[in-house]
Amino acid sequence: MSPIDVLIAFLALLSVALIVRNMIASGDLRVPLWVRASSGLKAKIGGTSFKGYVLVAERVPAGDEGASERLVELAKSLRISATFASTVLKVEAGKLLKYLEEEIKKAELAYAATKHVKYAERLRALQELYKRAAKDHKAYVGSLAVILWVPEGPEEARAVETFRTLAEAELGVTLRRTESDGSIASLLSHLPPLETSLNVKPLAISEKHVADKRGIIVGKRIDLEELFVLDWPKDFEAHLGVFGPTGRGKTVLLAGLSSQLGFQSESQLDPYMVAVIDPKGDLKALLSKAGAKVVRVEGCVPVPRTDGIAEELVKSSRETGWGKSKVKACEGSLLERGFVLYDLADLPNEDRNVAASMILSSIVIEASEKGLPGRVAVVLDEAWRVAQGSAQHLIMALREGRSKGVHVIYATQSPSDVPQAVLDNTRVMVVFGGFTRNYVELARRLGLESSEHLLKMPVGEAFVKVGDSPPLLVSVYNYKAIFAREEAPELLTPRAY
Repeated sequence: MSPIDVLIAFLALLSVALIVRNMIASGDLRVPLWVRASSGLKAKIGGTSFKGYVLVAERVPAGDEGASERLVELAKSLRISATFASTVLKVEAGKLLKYLEEEIKKAELAYAATKHVKYAERLRALQELYKRAAKDHKAYVGSLAVILWVPEGPEEARAVETFRTLAEAELGVTLRRTESDGSIASLLSHLPPLETSLNVKPLAISEKHVADKRGIIVGKRIDLEELFVLDWPKDFEAHLGVFGPTGRGKTVLLAGLSSQLGFQSESQLDPYMVAVIDPKGDLKALLSKAGAKVVRVEGCVPVPRTDGIAEELVKSSRETGWGKSKVKACEGSLLERGFVLYDLADLPNEDRNVAASMILSSIVIEASEKGLPGRVAVVLDEAWRVAQGSAQHLIMALREGRSKGVHVIYATQSPSDVPQAVLDNTRVMVVFGGFTRNYVELARRLGLESSEHLLKMPVGEAFVKVGDSPPLLVSVYNYKAIFAREEAPELLTPRAY
């Protein structure tokens, strides 16, 4: 029997014990107590027969561990006795999600090694639990059920409905009535699953990295063997740059960050939009399984207006196509709710550059002049494509973005690919290993004192520098391998803790 099974059994026995104790201790419900099989829950007290009505909450009330006590007071005010079969556990901020994440990793490794169906089933169950917990963000987990003891007679049904109506208004949850054959096992079978009590396992990760963070996971710190997490939106407000030669892991990291932000957009409505600009089709191949809406860009990119400063940004965007692009700006808006990937792979090279630049310009103009309905994360692969010519659209995106709600995440092969004004407005730097002394020298300008180590780093390792903090060595998760599995989108949730 697994530890989880033992825990569930223990909680079930504890619930039974609490029911009996409450029945005996209640001033309104005294022994002798008896339950008639096959006719529901019944009790006889001082010659009066009581019938037990079972109400089960569809979920645990949010933010209140005193729900049972409040229901007791409500029942007393209606002259109804109440006992409980419940397991309501308080969860410290984020610890349940952190524990579930660790359990998912274990199940994932076990399944990868054995392909055994029991690990696949456990993985699916854990992923579903993780998804519910990440979406609900409840401070309390478990289950709540109440037994109402009502004197038998014509008014019993009305008393139960009165209690249920008032209790639902008090707790903000739906209470459904269930039938019991009189056995405790039948009663417990109506309770929501008790495996949500998995939060009791202690954390194995430093609180300073996870407390109350809406985390975007980058990978694992090599020195401390703990997760490296960026906070959304704080660590993204002044933008994020990813640097490294071909094949070191830039695009895979962008996919991982995008998928987590996309899930957070769905579950938290923040960011309002995740706009992924994919010039080559590499991100599309990875993110098609992560729920991204794919939009093929052809001859026209919607822009809020094309005069004034907008005309200058459109002109700057067109410079990136070396004067050969046929892509035009047409009046309109690109903003839409959710996770959107702009697929430019079928366009000629010069058209890809201009289309990517126009998309960025369109979002910047909208943010600067009309305002955004919420934060927009713009994920840009191959940033060198939009940095040709004056690159005013790219510079404005980073300069204006912080105050206007546009957060740019870009990747390119070398710091020299983008203007210095872009680097100056990039708060988070992710620098993969390289092969040449020139790359090392350029990386040193980003504030990496240990830049010589870049020549020795394997694929997937990177220095991560956040603001003025010292750079940390991080092993980036292999999101490409994770996306290859059918269960992948469930694993990459943006609220990591």
